Amino acid sequence: MQSMKNSAIAILSVASLVVGAGIGYLSTRNSGPDPRYIPTEVREISPDYKFIDPLIGVETDQSLYPEYSALDAQMNAYIAQAKADGTANSISIYFRDEKSGHWTGVNENETYEPSSMLKVAVMIAYLRASSNQASMQNTTTQDILAKKLYYPGTDISGLHYPPSHILPPGYYSAQDLINAMIIDSDNSAATTLLDSVQDEFQNVYDDFRLPPTPGAQVGDYMTAKSYSLIFRSLYNAAYLSRRLSDQSLELLAQSDFTKGLVAGVPAGTVVAHKFGEHTYALADGTPISHELHDCGIVYYPSKPYLLCVMTKGSDFSNLEKVISGISNLVYTSVDSSQAKTAGK
Repeated sequence: MQSMKNSAIAILSVASLVVGAGIGYLSTRNSGPDPRYIPTEVREISPDYKFIDPLIGVETDQSLYPEYSALDAQMNAYIAQAKADGTANSISIYFRDEKSGHWTGVNENETYEPSSMLKVAVMIAYLRASSNQASMQNTTTQDILAKKLYYPGTDISGLHYPPSHILPPGYYSAQDLINAMIIDSDNSAATTLLDSVQDEFQNVYDDFRLPPTPGAQVGDYMTAKSYSLIFRSLYNAAYLSRRLSDQSLELLAQSDFTKGLVAGVPAGTVVAHKFGEHTYALADGTPISHELHDCGIVYYPSKPYLLCVMTKGSDFSNLEKVISGISNLVYTSVDSSQAKTAGK
């Protein structure tokens, strides 16, 4: 009897679970899927493929990741203080754990002028075009990158952070110009390379769903969140080949700009990043406002993360401090979280 009683209880329990699941299913079916759990996919725009639809990145809702509530509070407090004391007028932050894909941000959809940060897209376009050309010519990408291009000389006009290495006019390999463009943020190198791959650059721009530029009108148009997809694609080797993605990040880790993200992490920490600067000025050249940004991947041991900080203000040195301060805040938060995890 006891055995039959236990069996009956078990059957009733299972029935309850089935009914409950059915009610839950009908409820979900009637109300529709939770929009937070529907990922937004970014896929390559290309008519060249018949059987594949390459995925570049996936985005989910920020509210899915409450583990960042403490970090959110710290970042918001930092931004409020920086604005209150006049250090910066506007600050945006996008943070993403590159292992889990979980992310958070503050003002991550505010727009800015990306300036030199788009040099990473120029590099991607040139490498992609070179790879395609190598395939058609049955040669290697490195052979294509060895091609000589005429470089008109370093242009430092209007720059607060000029290249640390000045190249004289002459012919240089495409790889040398890519190095100068990324490591030294050389504008002339970027222009020379872009002239050769305008169409491919537009393809990259479209594939990454980057916001349209304001054209002849001067204005801010790029967000920290939208720009982050460029670095995410390199880390995941989702657009270039694995070898070229790895080489690109290795080159970005050699950037000579050390007053932003790099200044906020312990010495020796590898940071693959790109900075950008922009100054809005009157017709007579009088500065109105400055923008300084730094975005990239911080290779924290076993937990690399992407951090993009974009700022506006009246003084570049203050904006440097804001970016390095946020970088330090985020690194400390990640470090503390990892220490707690290790102690469990």
